[in-house]
Amino acid sequence: MAIIYDESVRTGINNTSISQANSTNAYLRHYANKLYLSFIASNGTRDERWQAERELVICERKLRFWERHPNFVAELARIGMEKLNKEWNQKGRP
Repeated sequence: MAIIYDESVRTGINNTSISQANSTNAYLRHYANKLYLSFIASNGTRDERWQAERELVICERKLRFWERHPNFVAELARIGMEKLNKEWNQKGRP
């Protein structure tokens, strides 16, 4: 059972689409996933916590990938992360 990242599914993204991707948006999508998985890892059932911890490893790898991408804009990512953190804090979550 996957929460977000199904390890059995591999997408066939070609290098052309990756080179032209909006890496900042991709990074923020995975950062939002990280916040959700962190919440599940802290508040889920034992099985959910175990699965969330496994998927957090995948998520961190994806964050590092997009952060190293040539099109990544750190300032926009920081602003987006602050917005996501604020949204989560307003909901009373991590």
